[in-house]
Amino acid sequence: MALAFGVLLALAGTGLINYSNYLMKRELDFLPRIGTQSTISTIRAFLNCRQWLQAQGLQILGTFSHSIAVGLAPLSIVQPINAAGICLLVLLAVTKLKEKASVVDWIGIGSIILGVMLLGVTLLQSTAKTEAYRPVILWLFIVLLVGVVVASLVAAFMREDDRASSFLGIANGVLVGLTAIFMKMGWTDVGNRWGEYRIASFIFSSYFWLALVTTLIAMVLFQTALQRGSAIVVVPLVTGFSNLIPIIVGLVAFREPFPTGGVMVSMRVGSIFLIIGGAVLLSLRREGGSSGTKKVYRRHARRAAA
Repeated sequence: MALAFGVLLALAGTGLINYSNYLMKRELDFLPRIGTQSTISTIRAFLNCRQWLQAQGLQILGTFSHSIAVGLAPLSIVQPINAAGICLLVLLAVTKLKEKASVVDWIGIGSIILGVMLLGVTLLQSTAKTEAYRPVILWLFIVLLVGVVVASLVAAFMREDDRASSFLGIANGVLVGLTAIFMKMGWTDVGNRWGEYRIASFIFSSYFWLALVTTLIAMVLFQTALQRGSAIVVVPLVTGFSNLIPIIVGLVAFREPFPTGGVMVSMRVGSIFLIIGGAVLLSLRREGGSSGTKKVYRRHARRAAA
């Protein structure tokens, strides 16, 4: 019964998350482009958009459902369902938003989705056991990932073509992955302080504050990426890297066990190459790959101006 309920929650969660992504993308075409107006006026415009706020509510509800599903069903079931939910977004983006993608784009999108699904299957042998992490290795990873985020953002804001959204999607996905790492470090920190501070341990943990800051930055980057490019490109990139980064860091820095058996090992390694390979393909996309999105944006801009 718990397993069935967990599967239903996972389906509901991924449906809500991807439908909210569609709603966000649709409403962002009516909202000021982030960075073109003053921060105050931009925030006011976003907070005054009821449909955008509804999308945020659906996003939170979907994330909450997914979190409960993880507690009721194995990750090997929940994660592939979560990845498969991208298909709903792709369907809505193509039929409702009239987004277009080239053959290479579709190969990249499919590669990331398949990679995330394989990654979820290999989590069947995951353990909840928490090991003491290797501080030096962990912080080397964090510095490296921050460097990837910065480099991706520089590449994104130096471009005016469709590749900008791809680099923003990569930066956002890595940042979300970093948030998961900070949260895991935060839980370890709280466990060490619990005997002295109890519930106040959350306040004294700098890692939870880091997770909060990175979450807020990731939210802004996600909106910016959706405004600059296609949802069918941005969302798979964010999903792929946000799942991949915690797994790699968990294996190396947190000493989490690698899956056993030739099949599982091959699937884990293959999933990494599929996600990274898909990201490379999408980052090399040519200008004009999301012409449908540009036409919708121009039409909405003229409508807003009128």
